[in-house]
Amino acid sequence: MTETKATSTLDDPMTESATAEPTHPLAEAGKDATENVGQLAGRAADLGIQQADRGRTQAAEGIDQVAQSIRRVSTDMQTEQPTIANAAMTAADQAERAAQYLRQTDARQIISGVEDVARRQPILFIGGAFLIGIAASRFIKAAGGGQGTQAHRSGHSTDHPSDRIADFRTSDSYEPTGPGTINGNEGF
Repeated sequence: MTETKATSTLDDPMTESATAEPTHPLAEAGKDATENVGQLAGRAADLGIQQADRGRTQAAEGIDQVAQSIRRVSTDMQTEQPTIANAAMTAADQAERAAQYLRQTDARQIISGVEDVARRQPILFIGGAFLIGIAASRFIKAAGGGQGTQAHRSGHSTDHPSDRIADFRTSDSYEPTGPGTINGNEGF
């Protein structure tokens, strides 16, 4: 008796290669590139979250220090101005709660919470973002934006051409000197 082996079309390599579509080398390269980009994006997101967590910790420490300073000032003011001292104590309590929240919540949870607020109340979110932007711009302007005008106001000139233009605009009697002038008059 002859034994016949039953073969399925799924087990036959010739049948599989005949029915499957051949893969194009560019399609394979595109698939590999997409996977690599996905992995790089994941790594970048993880690094961003790590940086955010470091910033979150530093912010919590800073807020805590501000809360302690407010408490010290409010205890000094308690006898002279109790209403202001009570308001300062409330602000210190709120600051401590914010610092505690930052310590206990990781960056991914904070981002998720912000996204939830943005979805549920977009007007409130946009308004809050606008106010934060204004506050940040004022802070940045106060921190470093006024350095050039301080030197000009205090009388220290850097002898920059823009300073001469500013002097001309603010002075009643400006007489230009230098190349192109003859006895205070333009030579052109």
